Amino acid sequence: MNGSEPFLLSLAIFLLVVLIFYSLYLHFHAKSSKSAESQSQSLKNMLDEYAKKVQEDEGGIDEKFDLSGLVIPTKTLDKYDNTRAVEEMGLTQEEADNFVLELVKALESEIPRIEESILNADMKKLEEIVHTITGSSSTLGSGGVSSALISFYTAVQHRDSLQELYVHLQNVKYYLAELKKQTQIN
Repeated sequence: MNGSEPFLLSLAIFLLVVLIFYSLYLHFHAKSSKSAESQSQSLKNMLDEYAKKVQEDEGGIDEKFDLSGLVIPTKTLDKYDNTRAVEEMGLTQEEADNFVLELVKALESEIPRIEESILNADMKKLEEIVHTITGSSSTLGSGGVSSALISFYTAVQHRDSLQELYVHLQNVKYYLAELKKQTQIN
């Protein structure tokens, strides 16, 4: 269930109540009032238009792109390695591992924002988000999700098509899942 569905339902109910009260107001106070039948038809048309807009807005990123026959070209990348955090940042292995757990949480929280940016073709926002998480993952380590993010960021900078960016996002998701398996995160 989408987190915005309860909000949209509440908004639709609110709009319906407002439209009903407005319709009643017009009925009793308008100098040249419409018949009740034409008012109800107008209200029905407005609600139908609103319902159509809500249905269009509900489509997620997977519905926007034609995935028939699409194979995500997942590159074979080395396993994510956080040795860089130990060697260059002077962290203990335990501290570096804890940072990787935080990286996983950060990536998971940013994926919906990335999807929204792709859906809205908001390249500026997309570039900011991907730049930040790419930097974080690269600082901590290399390979796996870090390499996938670097490829993704390069594609964003080159303004690849939205379809290509979607494919890169799928690659990032794949390597994020691999990193979760490696770190035993559910």
